[in-house]
Amino acid sequence: MTFSVLVDKSPQGFIDPDILPLLTILNVKFVTTSSCSGRITLMKGIKKGDAKWIYKTHELADNAAIFAELQKLEGDETLRFLYEPFIIHLKCKDFAEVSWMLGFLHANGLKKSGMISGKNLVVEINDSGKIEMLMNNTLSFEYVTLMVNEANRRLLSTKAKIKKMEELFA
Repeated sequence: MTFSVLVDKSPQGFIDPDILPLLTILNVKFVTTSSCSGRITLMKGIKKGDAKWIYKTHELADNAAIFAELQKLEGDETLRFLYEPFIIHLKCKDFAEVSWMLGFLHANGLKKSGMISGKNLVVEINDSGKIEMLMNNTLSFEYVTLMVNEANRRLLSTKAKIKKMEELFA
């Protein structure tokens, strides 16, 4: 099976380069339907469709840029700070393949992975370690730096797991 890097329906409009080698390997046997290589964001709002990205990166985040965005807030305004690890949605051909995939993923440290659609046999490959918290303009630069540094550390870890998955599936 092949897939096209030209067809991407995500808001950003392209596949994250860091996850593309793994998707290329997976799409030889499976069909991936969505993915993210991990990201750090500041968001306004909660609901999908209503939320607005104020800051987003799939690379290491800049603590000064995040702190500067917080300083623009007025009164009791808050933004959600998120670190989200890598995620891939993958279609399997039958329940036996779902079972094999989940056993393989769990045995290799991806314990949060699971089947998210019994009808379409979609497995979600998911790393752990998500961070989600509210931030406002009363936080010190030192605290924001502490949180951004932790998110950056976790992002580096998720990128290493993507590389490990490339080796395991190759």
